[in-house]
This record gives sequence, structure tokens and C-alpha cells, in this order.
Amino acid sequence: MKAKIVVLSFALIAMILAGPADAQVRDETILTYKVLSEEWHDLIAGVLDLTEAEAEGFWPIYEEYMNVKGALWDERIDVIKLFLTGYDTMGPEVARGLLGASFEIDSKMVALERAYADRFDDVLPPAKVVRLFQAENKLETMMSMEIAKDIPLAKK
Repeated sequence: MKAKIVVLSFALIAMILAGPADAQVRDETILTYKVLSEEWHDLIAGVLDLTEAEAEGFWPIYEEYMNVKGALWDERIDVIKLFLTGYDTMGPEVARGLLGASFEIDSKMVALERAYADRFDDVLPPAKVVRLFQAENKLETMMSMEIAKDIPLAKK
């Protein structure tokens, strides 16, 4: 599933985190990635409890959405790689540039979610669209919290 690509991207982050910045990836982080990557589709399906007709319209759009979202996560991973690679020697201009790149990715992510919310409205009742984004937010927050624990703060 394409949803797994996003979660597997987090696993790549975990491998990167053991690099130049001497960050330690905790077992809890790896377990979170593993569980969520294996169960993402089922978790979303369980939260939405789709009828057969809803599922027929929803899943193709959702897969497309996850493909685009996966590409944005790839961009985020690239920013994290640059941060970790330059952690010990990063100057203020590079640091600020990475922050700007992170903001740009966040903006693209919000624009994507808004655009696809409208598309999901065409195949799901509004309450299920809200539930979808609530569930995704919760899952992504769990993963982001694990990642944040393993990424060091920028040096002073």
C-alpha cells in the first residue's frame, strides 16, 4: 500500500538518525514505525467503517493522496538528512534555509489535505471525512513524536 510508503519513510528517518549527529534511535521508535506501517490501512479502514459503495469510491482517491503525501514526506526526509549531515558544522544561513524548507513542506501538506478533503467529500459523508483527517493526524502525531525524541535540537 502507498500508505505504507509514508510510514516506511519514517523508518528511513530512523536509520538516518543514527548518523552524523550521533542520535540514538530507540526501540520504541522502531516499534512504532513497524506497527503503524503494518496496520496503517487497517487502522484507517477501521476508523471509517466504510460501506462497500463508499470503499469503492474512497480507496482509489486515498491511494492517490498517499502517493502525493509520500512525496512530501520524502522532501521532509531530505531536510532531516541535511540537518543531521551538517549538524556539527551548520552555519546560520543553512540552518535558516532548512527551517524555511520545512515551513514550505508544511504549507504543501496543508494545501494537499485541503484539496483532497474536497475530493473525499465527493465519496464520503462529511463526518467520515473529518474522522479520516482526525485519524491521520493522530497516527502522524504519534510517529512525529517518536522522531522528535531522536532528533537533536540545533546547536546554539
